[in-house]
Amino acid sequence: MKPVGLQLYTLRRPFGEDPIGTLERIKAVGYDSVEFAAPLDMDFAPLSARMKEIALDCPSVHVGLADINGRPDRVLAVAKELGCRFIVLPYVDPKDADWRAVVGQAETFAKRARDEGFRFAYHHHHFEFDNSRGFRPFDVLVGESDPALLHFELDVFWLKTGGEDPVAMIEKLAGRVKLLHLKDMAPNGDMADVGSGTLDFPAMIAAGRAAGVEHFFVEHDVPPKPYWPSVEASVGYLRGVE
Repeated sequence: MKPVGLQLYTLRRPFGEDPIGTLERIKAVGYDSVEFAAPLDMDFAPLSARMKEIALDCPSVHVGLADINGRPDRVLAVAKELGCRFIVLPYVDPKDADWRAVVGQAETFAKRARDEGFRFAYHHHHFEFDNSRGFRPFDVLVGESDPALLHFELDVFWLKTGGEDPVAMIEKLAGRVKLLHLKDMAPNGDMADVGSGTLDFPAMIAAGRAAGVEHFFVEHDVPPKPYWPSVEASVGYLRGVE
């Protein structure tokens, strides 16, 4: 499989200590791209320059709802600096969230982002599939938003945790799912390195390609120290997937 990206949250601790060195090593171990997740107040210029030098692509950046609402100019400036094509909302606190308001806020930003040449996507977890409030937030996000404005970054681990069939959901959102997070599930339900657990990655990747996914990113929220063996194992496995 090629290309393969890495969500930087996986290596947040090494990145925090040595951003440029971490990016260089990500490229050296075999990744083609990164998805940024870093404080907006960082100086991104030297990072962007070094990524260009080593041909490490940055298709997308994760940015919180507070920044999208409160600092849209800065969000767009960072996305431009990094050379992104997508801006992704990675998390909404589910505690008493007004999901219809979230859709409205997302679309307001997405319109402006579109005018600046970007596409906007939502990244889910498992709680968007909880119906304890009489509805599933994910159904609101999908059904009450404009498909031309709100795309999706599906996460195969969180789909499975939320009781969904990842392949079926990828197929259902064909045309709207533009990015895919790849993380595996151990038999006990914990996160695992890609290829070491129970999920069917050849089937999910094939479904993603057929559905119009443009970028695939490895992610592991809690890789064991020293972190690098996890990301190396995942990309090593994915290179053997057709």
